[in-house]
This record gives sequence, structure tokens and C-alpha cells, in this order.
Amino acid sequence: MASILRVNTLTDASSNNSIATSFVAGGSAKCWANVDQDSSTSIRDSLNTSGITDEATGRHTISFATNMGNAEYAHAGLIEAGGCYMLHSSGDKAAGSIKLSTRDATGSAGEYDYDDNGVVFHGDLA
Repeated sequence: MASILRVNTLTDASSNNSIATSFVAGGSAKCWANVDQDSSTSIRDSLNTSGITDEATGRHTISFATNMGNAEYAHAGLIEAGGCYMLHSSGDKAAGSIKLSTRDATGSAGEYDYDDNGVVFHGDLA
């Protein structure tokens, strides 16, 4: 049998807003995505994404289903391929989307499509 907990206000022992609930809501990722750039430029799995656009080799735009509060959110990415990393073009970062590029970390100037990219975003939602 399932239990349901319904509350209007959750406070700490001193009747202050709960630090724990503020931390969880404020510190949780607001968007994340596992992206395939290589064969189909698609999002395999995600939270709060509305789509992906293939801009060029090694470049794609992820759109958010619910906009971030502003363009000052934090993000990080990882590519599961030897010797590469994910960058963003800071001039192309908006509350509703972000343009990302993937490059070879060995010093090559070229951008490449990789099969397994992960990216996560932290900040306030609009």
C-alpha cells in the first residue's frame, strides 16, 4: 500500500523555511541530456529538453523545455571518447537554449561529432 504525504508548508524545528528543501530545489540540475552527435544527432535521454539542432560537424544546439531564469546558468559536459571535451560558445548561450561544440583535446583545431555526450545545467528556472 502506498503512502501519500501532503503538506502546504515544510519548515525546520524553528519554523523557518527548510534549509534542506531550499538546497534540494536550488542545487538540483534543471536540465541534463545524453546526446548522440555521431549517427543521428539525437537526444537519447534527458530532463527539461525540447529538442536538439545539428548546426554543423561538432556543433549542436540544445533547447530547454522550460527556460532558465537567465543566461547565467552553469553547465558542464563530458564526452565518452578518448581525449576530447565539450565547449560552449559563450556568445550563443541564452535562457532557452545553448550552442555547444565538441573538439579534440589533443590540440587539433577541428570539431568532431561524437557518439556519447553528456551535459548538465544548473541554475534557476524562469
